[in-house]
Amino acid sequence: MRTATCAPFTGETANSGEHQTAQCQARVLYADTDGMGMVYHATYLRWFETGRAHYMRIRNMPYSQVEKSGLSLPVVEAHAEYLKPARYDDLLEIKTKVADVGRAQVRFEYVICCGGKELVRGYTRHAVVNPNGRPTRLPETLREALHGPPGAD
Repeated sequence: MRTATCAPFTGETANSGEHQTAQCQARVLYADTDGMGMVYHATYLRWFETGRAHYMRIRNMPYSQVEKSGLSLPVVEAHAEYLKPARYDDLLEIKTKVADVGRAQVRFEYVICCGGKELVRGYTRHAVVNPNGRPTRLPETLREALHGPPGAD
């Protein structure tokens, strides 16, 4: 198994090249684990969503506001690479950044760490769709929020 290191949790955001990385935490619940005592693989996708929601929220563009504008961002692709398992009661650091913003799609990347060790890395790609489910252009306000620094909560 490959080992990787993960910088310790340091707060809300950190600079990561062109885009900033939002960081939040999650505690592993017993219900998150499988019969082998490890976190069930699909649970990491829920934590990807936790990181994505946090990323949007600290940029003053919570997903509820996106929906009120008549848009949705359904996941059209998800990928996770499992490097090391998390276990019950681990405190996880979820790091999220926007890797790509296209005309009608967005790609978020994630790293989930525990105790300075990288456990999972992955990404989700989202379409931008209107209320009829048809792809639509990403509004400039949302594009700016995705690329911009966090705002005041």
